[in-house]
Formats: sequence, C-alpha cells, structure tokens
Amino acid sequence: MTLPNETVLTGAAHPGTELQILESPGGYYLGFLNRDGGHYSRETIYLTYADAAAMLEMVRLTSLDTISGLQP
Repeated sequence: MTLPNETVLTGAAHPGTELQILESPGGYYLGFLNRDGGHYSRETIYLTYADAAAMLEMVRLTSLDTISGLQP
C-alpha cells in the first residue's frame, strides 16, 4: 500500500499489476491492486464509470502507462 496521497505516478513503487478501474464508496477510479488483490493506490479522482473507462482506454491507446514508467 502506498503512503497517503502517494501514487505510482508520483513515485510509489509499481505493484506489478495493471492499471484498472476500481470502485469504492466514493465512486470509480483508476488504480492498482497489489499482487494479493488488495488495494494499492488510487491514481485518479473519483469518476463516473463511463469517464473511468474512457480514461483507461486513453491510457492504453497512448501507451501512457509505459511512457510514465508504470510498467513493472
């Protein structure tokens, strides 16, 4: 788990999993789970599911995860 307000994009260690749409009581967001399936980080603000899906597709299409060093 990351420190409060820390994300993979801001320098937290990469958990070795893929960026994905996750859900919490606050809404949907893009984030990472750890290898055991537990919460690791929230990389975005809370979004609607449609906005989270569009953002994830944009990341995948632009290979932003590779450019930003998000690949393990």
